Amino acid sequence: MSESRYQATSSDGKEILRILESSAASGSIELIYTRRPDAYESYMKEPGEARVFISRDGARAVGTCAQLISDVYVGGEACRTSYVCGLKKDAQYEGGIGFGPDFIRSLSLCDADIFYCSVVADNKEAQRIFKSGRRLIEMKPFSEYRTFILSPRVKIKGRINGDLSFLRASTEDEDELLSFLSREGRKKDLFPVVDSFDKFHGLSVGDFYLLRDGGRIVSAAALWDRTDCKQYVVKKYRGIMRLARVINPLLSLLGYIRLPKEDEPLRFPMLSFFLAENDCEEYYITLLSHILKASKEKHEILVIGLPKEHFAYRIYERLPSIHFDTVFFSVSFPFCDKKSKEIDPKALYPECAVL
Repeated sequence: MSESRYQATSSDGKEILRILESSAASGSIELIYTRRPDAYESYMKEPGEARVFISRDGARAVGTCAQLISDVYVGGEACRTSYVCGLKKDAQYEGGIGFGPDFIRSLSLCDADIFYCSVVADNKEAQRIFKSGRRLIEMKPFSEYRTFILSPRVKIKGRINGDLSFLRASTEDEDELLSFLSREGRKKDLFPVVDSFDKFHGLSVGDFYLLRDGGRIVSAAALWDRTDCKQYVVKKYRGIMRLARVINPLLSLLGYIRLPKEDEPLRFPMLSFFLAENDCEEYYITLLSHILKASKEKHEILVIGLPKEHFAYRIYERLPSIHFDTVFFSVSFPFCDKKSKEIDPKALYPECAVL
């Protein structure tokens, strides 16, 4: 893979962070997705290989982007994927973002079977930037994705099977857990290949919860805290959410999260790698109910992301939550013959914690 002249180094971490925080997503909640305390080092903690980019106007850093290369399942097989993310222009800069044809060509040189990106639905600037380079890069939407921010005190509707065993995973469960994640994960497109927990920064077998039926694992999920390197920060509440801040004590009684203060990072674990055998809703709801009960004294907020095609999406859609939407795009390069593998939107399930 050739090096791009835009390739960032560890010395660019503070500049990248400044650009990421230069503007918030629009809407009733102005939210910043950031990577404190050092954006470059944060990207280096992603599983697989990370390439971070920065563009400049003279000495001034004006734009940033990253390419995360990792192993995922597609069509039941492990493959390499290139996820283009973090595209952001310095909101205080009036010129263009500065990434030219050489940058796009360098992205295409990655040895990957699939190229894709995700853009927050309200981030029209990033969508415009990508579309402006359509002679060199083509983007086609293939899924809508929603990230749910919810309270562990919510009430789950659905059948909970009291005959199933719930437990916190231990080192003795590791081999069986990895086998379960491989067996069920390969049924999902873009689900990470989890053959070792070591490549996932801050994740261990003890972060997982298991549901067993007759001794065998039938569902598993982790509470993975990544707030040491990736955060959400509320910059401002607008419109109806300003009222919600006032009546928040009442809303929290109805199951909504306690709204965080402005300019303070949210502290939460991600509800990650959540799989149920053969997408069994009873297994899923039972494990979710147990995890919520186990975490409500320790955590104020849990976060999970799901494609709208995922079978469990309707479970979370019925729960009181704050949420935001993302659009997934497949990426291709008209100037080269590289063919990407096809992603099945109905099987799509990327892990929110690594997006």
